[in-house]
Amino acid sequence: MTAPPPFLRRSTTKNSVKNSVISLVQNTLGAMGSPILVRVEAVHGEGVSLTGKVDVVPLVEIQDATGRPRQRELIYGVPYLRIQGGTSAVIVDPKPGDIGFVVIAGRDQTNVVTTRQPSPPASTRHYSLNDCVYVGGFLNEAPNQYVQFTDEGVRIVTPGKVEIDAASIAANCDITTTGDITAGGVSLKNHTHGGVQPGSGNSGKPT
Repeated sequence: MTAPPPFLRRSTTKNSVKNSVISLVQNTLGAMGSPILVRVEAVHGEGVSLTGKVDVVPLVEIQDATGRPRQRELIYGVPYLRIQGGTSAVIVDPKPGDIGFVVIAGRDQTNVVTTRQPSPPASTRHYSLNDCVYVGGFLNEAPNQYVQFTDEGVRIVTPGKVEIDAASIAANCDITTTGDITAGGVSLKNHTHGGVQPGSGNSGKPT
C-alpha cells in the first residue's frame, strides 16, 4: 500500500496543529455531497406530464469514526432526467428499484425546482445531497422491451403492443408482416368479395 505524501501524514505529536487541520479538512470534505450511485425507492409524476421526481437512497454507505457502515437516509423529491426538446420528448420514466446516479448542485436549488424560473438560493447550504438531479440507467437488469440500434438497423421489442397516434404515416419502403392487416375493420387475409364468378383464371393486378 502506498504511503500518503508527507503533508498528509498525521503528526505523532498529540493535539498537533497539523492533525487539527487535517481533521478539519477531512470533516469538511466528508460533509460535502458528491455524485453517488443511488436506488430509486418511489416515483412521483409519471407519464405525459411535467417531468417528475424520485425518492432515492444512496447505495454507498457512510462510516462512523470506528469504520462501521451506516446506511444513508432517503433523499426526497429529486428531479429526474428526461430526453426532451421543447414539447418533444422520449418518455422512459424511472421505476422503483432502478439504479442511477445523482449529480449534486453547488447551491440550494429548491426555489428553481419549485418555480422553474431564475431564483436566488433558498438557503446558504452548499453541495448538499438535498440539491441534486437523478440520471438513470446504471447497473440495471436486462430489459424485456427496448429499442435497439445496430449496424443492421433498428429493432423494436415489446411483450405488449406498439401504438402510434399520428395524423398519418408515410412509409417509404416495403412492409412485410407474418400476421394479418386490418383496415377499417376489414381483414386483408380473410376478407371476401361479392359477385365473383368461379373459374380457373387469375385476377389482374390491383387498380
